[in-house]
Amino acid sequence: MGNFAIYSIGHGGRSIEELISLLKDNEISYVIDVRTKPRSRFHPQYNKERLDNHLKAENIRYVFMGENLGGLPKDESCYDTDGHVNYEKTKQQDFFKEGIARIKTAYEKKIRIACMCSEIDPCDCHRSKLIGEVLKDIDIPMIHIGKHGELEDQRSVINRAISNSSSHDLFSNEKAPLRSRKPYR
Repeated sequence: MGNFAIYSIGHGGRSIEELISLLKDNEISYVIDVRTKPRSRFHPQYNKERLDNHLKAENIRYVFMGENLGGLPKDESCYDTDGHVNYEKTKQQDFFKEGIARIKTAYEKKIRIACMCSEIDPCDCHRSKLIGEVLKDIDIPMIHIGKHGELEDQRSVINRAISNSSSHDLFSNEKAPLRSRKPYR
């Protein structure tokens, strides 16, 4: 994992000090907030303005990109009939492509960024299943910062996600497709 990469991190309700420490350990200079709604009822230190202020005090820039890269797009065409986000449809949307283009620009300029969402385990989050997979397809590696600061590459996270979602049906040997965990509508 020595080559340049885009990082991902989930706040997971950890203390702001712990999050900042992990960001500094990985020399992150920008946090790209990929939450659709940049607030937390239970962890107000992660509300947009407060998070921006905490990061700014540590010389880390905050950029909200939930409208482009959030896991709950406003566009109804991004959902299947059961209310799950359809990642294949989302990938085709101009708003999403614009967000990926900005991430690609940061990568090309070797700006150390971390895409941040709520879920602490990247297996549970669109930052691996959607953003990380799209980046992989354009040869941009994503490294996920885990609960205790451990680093995990995109391939390993997706293998775990598929393994965790495998059907335990005695009559099926198929793996469940990557999609949002539950309906949101």
